Amino acid sequence: MPRYSLKYAVVLLVLLASVAVGAYGFSTLELPPMNSGTRTILLSVTSLAVLTVFTRRTPFTLCLGLLACLSVVFAQVWPMMVVALFGLSATVLGRRMLKQHSKADWSVHLLVGAGTLGSLAGLAAYLPINYPGLYGALLSLPMLLGHKHLVAVGRELLGHIQATRSAQTPFQTGLDLLICSFACLYVLVAFMPEVGHDALAMHLFVPSHMAQRHQWSFDASTYVWAVMPMLADWIYSIVYLLAGETASRLTNSSFTLLLAWQIHNMTLWAGGSATSARWASLIFLSTPLAFAESSSLHIESAWTAFMMAGTLAILKVSSFTPEPGERLSQLLLAGLLLGFAMATKAVTLSVLPVLLVVLLLQYKAWAVQGIARTLLLGSAGLILAGATPYVSAGYLTGNPVFPFFNAIFHSPLWPNVNFEPPATFGRGITWDTLYRMVFKSPEFIEGRVGAAGFQWLLLPTAAVAVLLSGNRKALCILLVGAGAMFMTFHSTAYLRYVFPSFALFSVILALPFSDHTIYPRSLAIVAGVLLILTNTCFIHAATYYGEIKPSALLSQAGREAYLLERLPIRRMVDTVNTLNTGDQPVAVFASPLMAGLHGDALYASWYNLKWKGEFDAAASSSELAQRLRARRVNWLVIDLKSLPPARLDRLLDVSTSYARLGDLDLRKLNVAHYEHLLNPELSSLEGWSLTSPSSYDPSRRILTVNVRTPATQRVEVTPGLNYTNSVSARCATTATTGRIQANWMDAQGDFIAASIETFDCTKQWETHEMNVVAPANATAVIIYASGHTDTPLEFKSLSFRQ
Repeated sequence: MPRYSLKYAVVLLVLLASVAVGAYGFSTLELPPMNSGTRTILLSVTSLAVLTVFTRRTPFTLCLGLLACLSVVFAQVWPMMVVALFGLSATVLGRRMLKQHSKADWSVHLLVGAGTLGSLAGLAAYLPINYPGLYGALLSLPMLLGHKHLVAVGRELLGHIQATRSAQTPFQTGLDLLICSFACLYVLVAFMPEVGHDALAMHLFVPSHMAQRHQWSFDASTYVWAVMPMLADWIYSIVYLLAGETASRLTNSSFTLLLAWQIHNMTLWAGGSATSARWASLIFLSTPLAFAESSSLHIESAWTAFMMAGTLAILKVSSFTPEPGERLSQLLLAGLLLGFAMATKAVTLSVLPVLLVVLLLQYKAWAVQGIARTLLLGSAGLILAGATPYVSAGYLTGNPVFPFFNAIFHSPLWPNVNFEPPATFGRGITWDTLYRMVFKSPEFIEGRVGAAGFQWLLLPTAAVAVLLSGNRKALCILLVGAGAMFMTFHSTAYLRYVFPSFALFSVILALPFSDHTIYPRSLAIVAGVLLILTNTCFIHAATYYGEIKPSALLSQAGREAYLLERLPIRRMVDTVNTLNTGDQPVAVFASPLMAGLHGDALYASWYNLKWKGEFDAAASSSELAQRLRARRVNWLVIDLKSLPPARLDRLLDVSTSYARLGDLDLRKLNVAHYEHLLNPELSSLEGWSLTSPSSYDPSRRILTVNVRTPATQRVEVTPGLNYTNSVSARCATTATTGRIQANWMDAQGDFIAASIETFDCTKQWETHEMNVVAPANATAVIIYASGHTDTPLEFKSLSFRQ
């Protein structure tokens, strides 16, 4: 076909329109200053280029050597070894599981093994058995049982290391250098301390909780996200228990790099050349959102890796795969991988209908002998791999997708309304969505302009080129990427939720590099170079966490100083752990960044609606103190600038400051005269249980009771502590005897013993006290407002103080 054909003219016309739109958008931008990310890329590519010139090794081999040296310099050898051990163990396990049923790449073996190991860790999380020894044995077992597969994987790895550049063109080597420089950036940022919001609130909180308590609580009343799909968090927990925070962050970055390899393979499968496959990986790695996913401990990289592998398996269940038996194998594999994706993130449920449509459109290719058995096994794999978190959530909360769609499921742990995402990000797709994603990125993510990457400006041109090329494989990839984006944006237009579309569209953007009849090579190279440059300049646009600071990498003191300056609450967590020796719950009136806390964090936010309601309802300092003590809270972390004055004053009134970091104040709940009873002054009957015909006069705030009709209140106690039980009472009619009574109960609610003292009443109000010690096995006490005879008494206040 002639170069200057109608197809070429159409592509050129769309490209010119995109350039015009992009030029207008760029005129509104300010070029960001040089940052640590771009400096790291420049330094890495320079170092690797020099090494490449003086050796015959590939840039990838040299990159591995450079990263090994950096891990030694920055004292991160053990985390690197643990992550490598996890990857090797997962690959061997996946290879053993799949055997000869699927002609899969090593990355598929790794994902199958990683998903299986993570699923086992998720099941173990229900029991207090999660210790480093367990996971050391878990990672060693596949290599011991599958030593033949281990040898095969070792040979393949050795072959890659010993490879030379003889089969590569200089241009391909240049692309490899750039890819490796981004890999260095992603690994170095993983060496940095964690300062991300989502990570410290959830994705690092879960592994640290597992390390401290050796199990996960699955308590949705304390953490609203406690029963959500968390396969990636279970994977992070495995390496966290063996090598700590850095190992978890390295695992996350490794998934991002694995995605680059998957994009490379999908490009080759779709008919791309070796050069265009490199372009696809480079476009993806240079995207600011891809860097954002590695700059903090997110789960989208792991989720997208499962989605990409499952999507490619679905696409191979078609006439694109000549062998019918292999199509059926791919169908089985797709069920397992998409099940792992479901167990990682519930957004998968929005994408599955798109993949189902693609599968149905290809029904003639897979409707062959043996399909019934394959569909049954594939469905079983999907359910076994993906349904566990939904079944668990349904059992524990009454809502399998808690807290979403609670207007349908009516879980008592959440209001009967549907959980809504932030309105900031909007919904749906409009004619200018691509433009707004690039130049108005804050409407789609917590980032700055350019967060989505500038490749979206070229996507219309690439899509038209693919459509005109007649490449059916590419058309299917385009359909899945666009369909996933449409379905997800229908619920919420949030960029992290369409990360799989970013990966798929990287393939679409690179494929025209292979078809010079529609997309001239020189024009493709210019467009590619400009795209990589602009993405690199804006590499930090999608994150506030990706800074690389050498002092924080070189020493523990530098690391602590960085955290003290960058995120003091992380240092505050260490202080709390030192003082909170009983690992009791800590009330947090600050940002929920409490990963590493030894004990539960009580957040007065939507994370914990029940506790928020209790805190908001406390109308006085004494009532607030009572509610805190009922929750067994001794320590409070308060952001002095985040609370309304009235609520802050009450918190300050019931506590004493022990440590201060900027606006963060660590305070201890006052012990002296602490009141355990709710409504001790009888301002209302909340907390009290009355026995008919005892009476309560709300105007005078007086209880009238006798020995047969007492009023009672149950409160929590700590065994061995001293308490003072006092009452203010008088005779209601004639002189009689009153009673101070406390019945002690154990954890099962069984009666232990009663502490009773009597007193003679008069016509005047008098206060009577009884000092008691909670028995060793007591967890609660029932306080009585009672007479000692049938003659009534009046009570105007009761107290049970520690």
